[in-house]
Amino acid sequence: MTSGLFTFMVGGGVNVFGGPSSGTQYSLEDACPTCGAGAVQRGPLLLRPFKLPKAELFRLLTGEILASPRIADVLRGSGIQRCIRGVLNAKTRESLAAVQLVAEATLPRFTSQSTGVTRERPCPGCDRDGFFGIPHVPMILKYRNLGPFSADLFATYERFGNSRLRSPFAESTLASPMYVGSDRLVDALRAQKIKGLSFEPVEFL
Repeated sequence: MTSGLFTFMVGGGVNVFGGPSSGTQYSLEDACPTCGAGAVQRGPLLLRPFKLPKAELFRLLTGEILASPRIADVLRGSGIQRCIRGVLNAKTRESLAAVQLVAEATLPRFTSQSTGVTRERPCPGCDRDGFFGIPHVPMILKYRNLGPFSADLFATYERFGNSRLRSPFAESTLASPMYVGSDRLVDALRAQKIKGLSFEPVEFL
C-alpha cells in the first residue's frame, strides 16, 4: 500500500476541448478578474459529441480528466465517490459513456523547493497561472504545514498553462490545475495497469 499524496499524471489525450467553450457553467466568485484563473466548474461537463477513445483514462485539451464507466465502478468499489461526475452531450444533455474526475478540494501554494516546474507569462494580477511541467523531468511538489486531508482528488492552487478571460465567457481559456490523488485513489488506479498513467509522490517539508 502507498501512503500520502501523489501527483496524478494521465498520458493519453484526445483532440477535444472542454472548458467554457461548450457551455459548461463556472463560478467566477474566487477567480482572478484579470485572467480567470481559479474559476470553479459548477454542474456537469458539457461536451460536443466525439468518438470515445479506447483508453480508459484520458485528458481533454483543456486539462479535464475523463474515465470510462468501468474505471468509475472500480473507484466506487474502493469507496471513492465524491470526485466522480457525469459528462453530458452539450446539444442533447444526454449522458456520455464517460465520467469526469473532479477535484474535491484545492491545495495551498506549493513551495519554491518544488521541482520539475517552470514559469512562463504568469498573470500580473494573481500570479496563479503560467506554470508548466518540464519534459522528461519528474514533477515533485513540496508543501509546508499541510494538515490532515480527507479528499481523494485535489487540485493544485497553481494553474498550468495561461488563462485568458474573454467576453463572451465561452471564448475564455482557463488554465488547468495539476491533479493530486490520495493513496486510496492511487492504489485503485495503479491496480488497473492503465497505459500512460503515472504518479509522483508529494513531499512534505
